[in-house]
Amino acid sequence: MEASSLQISSLYTRCLRGLVLLSLMLCCKKNSFGVDGYMMQMIRDCEYSDSSMTDMMYSRRYVFNKQEFIHYDTKIQKYVGNTACGVKNAEEWNKDKARLAGLLGEVDQYCKYNINLYKPGTIDYKEKPFVRIRSNKMSSSRHQTMLVCYVIGFYPREIKVTWLRNGAKVTADVSSSELLPDGDWTYQIHSYLELTPKSGDSYTCRVEHSSLAEGYRGESGEEGYRSHFGAIRLRFLKWRLNRILWSLVHTLKGWTEDLQFYYIQF
Repeated sequence: MEASSLQISSLYTRCLRGLVLLSLMLCCKKNSFGVDGYMMQMIRDCEYSDSSMTDMMYSRRYVFNKQEFIHYDTKIQKYVGNTACGVKNAEEWNKDKARLAGLLGEVDQYCKYNINLYKPGTIDYKEKPFVRIRSNKMSSSRHQTMLVCYVIGFYPREIKVTWLRNGAKVTADVSSSELLPDGDWTYQIHSYLELTPKSGDSYTCRVEHSSLAEGYRGESGEEGYRSHFGAIRLRFLKWRLNRILWSLVHTLKGWTEDLQFYYIQF
């Protein structure tokens, strides 16, 4: 698994309680940006770099009228003032050892607990791509046919689409659309291959995406991918009067967990 990082900013408050709010208003009121009131925010962050969460860092930032004036994190294990007002509060808050010990406990009680709740729907959220191949006749090109591989509805956005001819990677006469957002957190991309069909040639659109776990790569041919890949196989039947007839042979059973192959044979 690639290293990942997650930052959760989940709690915003307009004020702190009791003496904390009173002291902040008294020492920071000259920096307020309006005459109608004040705004206080406390922002809590959880940051880590791998799935073990062993390097989890919890932090708090206090913001008054859009200006951060004091912060805490579990690496330094104390409050640090960003302004004169914040320095005064940091001096007092750092004297409370029970308070500091409680903040260390937030790594488990707040960060790890909430990350396990939200992770499945955020950092671990994945959508498998839907793939379809279409053939278009070319009228103004040195090639007779363009194959289009539509890869639709996947998340996250990182994806790799490759064309294979008779099992070998094709790089010439290949182009691609930009990555296109679908507006629902999923993406699509279209890959194009210009070619002149030759009898016996087979073409495969190979899709690699993190939503598909490691799988088996089969050999192209009459029985290729039958046991290991959920794919649509189209066979070229006849070439007559520049007309291509396509026949949907069958929908294969089984699904790859890493690569999806969509196969076309001439």
